[in-house]
Amino acid sequence: MRFKDAYLQRRGEVWQFRIRVPTDLVPSVGRREIKKSLRTGDRSQARELARIELVKLDGEWSRLRRSLKPVATPNLTEAEVFHLAATWFVSAEKRNAATAGSLSREQAEIELADMNADENLGTALHEAYEAVTNAAGIRPPEGSPAQQRLLGVLRRAIVESNNRRIARHGVGSTYRDPLFQDLSEATSLKPVATKTLKKVMEMITSDATRQELRGKSLLKRDAHWRVVKEFFGAETPLSQIRREDVRAFMDLLKRLPSNASKHYPGKTLQQAADLAERAGLPRMSSDTANGYLRSLGAIFRFAVDEGYVEADPSAGILLPKAPGRAKDKRSPFDVSDLRAIFSAPLYTGSMDDEAGYARPGPNVVRRGRFWVPIIALFSGMRLNEICQLTVDDFVEEDGVPIILIREDDDDETKRVKTEAGIRFVPVHPELERIGLLAFVEGRRADGPKVPLFPELSAGSTGYRSDPFSKFFARFRHKVGITDRKKVFHSFRHTYRDALREADISDQKVRALGGWSSSRTEENYGRGLKASTLARDIQSVKYDGLDLSHLYCAQLS
Repeated sequence: MRFKDAYLQRRGEVWQFRIRVPTDLVPSVGRREIKKSLRTGDRSQARELARIELVKLDGEWSRLRRSLKPVATPNLTEAEVFHLAATWFVSAEKRNAATAGSLSREQAEIELADMNADENLGTALHEAYEAVTNAAGIRPPEGSPAQQRLLGVLRRAIVESNNRRIARHGVGSTYRDPLFQDLSEATSLKPVATKTLKKVMEMITSDATRQELRGKSLLKRDAHWRVVKEFFGAETPLSQIRREDVRAFMDLLKRLPSNASKHYPGKTLQQAADLAERAGLPRMSSDTANGYLRSLGAIFRFAVDEGYVEADPSAGILLPKAPGRAKDKRSPFDVSDLRAIFSAPLYTGSMDDEAGYARPGPNVVRRGRFWVPIIALFSGMRLNEICQLTVDDFVEEDGVPIILIREDDDDETKRVKTEAGIRFVPVHPELERIGLLAFVEGRRADGPKVPLFPELSAGSTGYRSDPFSKFFARFRHKVGITDRKKVFHSFRHTYRDALREADISDQKVRALGGWSSSRTEENYGRGLKASTLARDIQSVKYDGLDLSHLYCAQLS
């Protein structure tokens, strides 16, 4: 087939136009080859129509290339330079193999001389350079060492490709450039990363195979990513991040204070670390710092799986855990703490349940601030699980009043922490005596899905629990609980201890508290009946704590 017929293919009685899409434009075009019926059986007419299609495509492809915005890349590794040139070379070899034997010996000798002439070689080099950098989404700065290395290797690739093309026609030398001697049209190249840190983050976000993050998990991930991008540079190719860079990142994290952006808004990470050291601010915990390192590791593991990098340079780089066991991070409340909490003015009479909650007065206002700690004590529910309750979460099952702890697809702020957290808890008799069910019934008049505590506003994260957590921190100081290990979550620890004291089985404990289990049998059957759990929850009590002053009080 002569060169001018290279884009023609006979399909029955009709000629078809067929052309491969340039490698750099495949992502934009969405396919690797274009086929179009020319609707004629006349070869001469088909040639003319093919020329018209070529002109149209040249214009379209030029437009697409102008629309591409390669990322400025200050450096390229030797492996990246070779991979870019090798990708172009293998594609050229595939095209050349398809036209082998189409030239006479005389034509081959002429073409070899033309192709390797300086003027033609310069044009071919420019086209190859544009193609590979556009396809990779990179642009080494003009005159930079990276650009010069890439141009040099690409020139060798073009000369070698020309020589091999003519050698297929029995002309020229059989010498092969050692750099490309192991490559052919059949070579499958393993990708080398030219993806930037920002690009890989975008790919992770849009990957349909990954579980979608929501709520605080998403906020935390995004916060980690902001710090990672600031330190390494969002447009830095992932392959340029070395192990020593990760260690430098770890060293900086060790110096940063907690909530660095809040302490020093507008400052760089390095400036924040320096200012925090001068001010003597406490540094972030090793657990917090390791969260950033794990987020970086997750990015690299994704890139390894996708073939963008060969290894994870952050593997194994974590700060040692702080001394102490995990269970010591939060302490349960003892009975003296509980007495202090439930004998505070909020429960015995205060000015109001807002700014005047700590000042003695005539009012016991039964709203969120009153109910949330009590529900936590007798249900073990997490803070946000309580704050997000709606009226329809209180139902009766198996003859027992229960609280449903669940997510709501119609309300993105209503969610549970873990899959095991989706559960129900029987209403403890003490909660009934204090009047919780009566309070719920009073709220039903406003609708089935209304918030149980509408006055508890959501914070900037979208969670109602965040403002309440800050309130409770002030509240516990007001009642004299200054131990930093005793926070709202201590109610859950206190409840767990009460379950132990009641000698309740592990299976029932997990059901009542929403603690996860790896046991396979948990996946079978319908679970424990409400009446069964109700009998056990009655055993949860706190010796020495008298809440009778709250019984049957007039609701306000």
